[in-house]
Amino acid sequence: MILTGKTDNPAARLFLSLVLLLFLAGGCAKKPWQEDLGPDRGKAVEQVFRRMQQRDAACLPCLDGNAVMSMKNHLETRSLSGYIQTMLPDSIKFIASNPLGQPLFAVTTDGLDFTTLNTSKRTAMSGRLASYALLHDIPPAFFSGSWGEWLTGRIDQGRQESLSFRADGEGRGTWVSFSTTLGGNETTTHLLVDIDQSLLLTRILEDGKGRILAEITYGEWEEVGGCRQPAQITMRQLAFGGEISLGLTDLQANETCRERDFVLPIPAGFTRRLLP
Repeated sequence: MILTGKTDNPAARLFLSLVLLLFLAGGCAKKPWQEDLGPDRGKAVEQVFRRMQQRDAACLPCLDGNAVMSMKNHLETRSLSGYIQTMLPDSIKFIASNPLGQPLFAVTTDGLDFTTLNTSKRTAMSGRLASYALLHDIPPAFFSGSWGEWLTGRIDQGRQESLSFRADGEGRGTWVSFSTTLGGNETTTHLLVDIDQSLLLTRILEDGKGRILAEITYGEWEEVGGCRQPAQITMRQLAFGGEISLGLTDLQANETCRERDFVLPIPAGFTRRLLP
C-alpha cells in the first residue's frame, strides 16, 4: 500500500525533529566574528586551513558506532539511542533501539533521498529530501551542505572560490568563511578554527539572507582510524531555545562500506508513505 502525507509515528517524529530543528534557528543572534585579519595574518591562517583540509581528505570515509541523540528545550529532554553509520560525503544511517536492543525506527539518506522504517507501526516513508523540506517549511539551503562533514567535524572539501578570515570576539580562534551555491541555494559556512591545535571548534551555517540555520560545536575529540573525531556534537541556536546533542561511542573507521549499506529494504506488509 502506498500513501502520501506526514508521519504520525512518535519515534519518527522525534528523530526527524532532532534533525529538522537544525533549520528553525532565528537569524537575530549576534555574530561572533569581528574584524578581518588582513592579508598577512590571513595568508598564514589559510596555510594552516589548507593543511587541515588535506589532512581530513585523507581520512577514511566511513564511520560507525553507537549514538545517543537528545533534544532539550525549556520543558524537557528527549532522547533516542542506537547505531549510526556515515559514509562521506552525504550518506547517513541511524537505527534507534529499545533498551533490549530491538530496533524501533530506522532512517537512511544519501543527501538527496531518504527512507524511514517503523517496526512497531509497520510503516515506511520515502522520497526526496527536497520534498520533505517543502512539506515542512525547511530552508532548502540546508541541503547544499555535506551531512557527513557536519557529523565528523571535518573541514569542507568542496571548492571555495574565496575565503575570508576574521578574529573571534571571545578569542577562541579564527573564523574562516566561504560561500557556496548548489541547486540555486546559496549557503555561507563559518568555521571557527583553533590554528595552534589545527582543530575545528564550531561550524555556523547561514542561508543566502544571512539567517543562521545552525551552530554546530564539536568536543571530546578522540582518535579514530588515525584521524581526530568529535565524540560530542552539539547543535544550538534552535527554535524555542532548544538544543540538540549527539553523543558517539565505540566509533570505528573503515573504507569498506558501500552505497548498498545505506539502503533500507521495505519489508512486505509495511504501509508505505511516498513523497515525490
